[in-house]
Amino acid sequence: MMNGSGHSRDLCRLVELCRELAKLGVHVGVSDARPAVSVRGGLTDRKVWVEVDAGSFVWRRDDLARHPADDPAGAAACLADYLKDRDAGPGRRS
Repeated sequence: MMNGSGHSRDLCRLVELCRELAKLGVHVGVSDARPAVSVRGGLTDRKVWVEVDAGSFVWRRDDLARHPADDPAGAAACLADYLKDRDAGPGRRS
């Protein structure tokens, strides 16, 4: 179970990430059930959930794509690139 200060720190990091993602034109949503944000390139694209885990932003649990949480601008750029590549996959227009 996460203590109050860790929870608060993670929320602050997620807010910073949201700001950076918004600057890049990424659609961002906030979970009301857990400290996480959803991101997607377009309104009809699939969501990707981003959480803070062990000091990193984590978004693909299958291969543990992660970026240090103390670099929200860098994480936002990585996420934007990931969404662009994923959403321009086979059969998709870029």
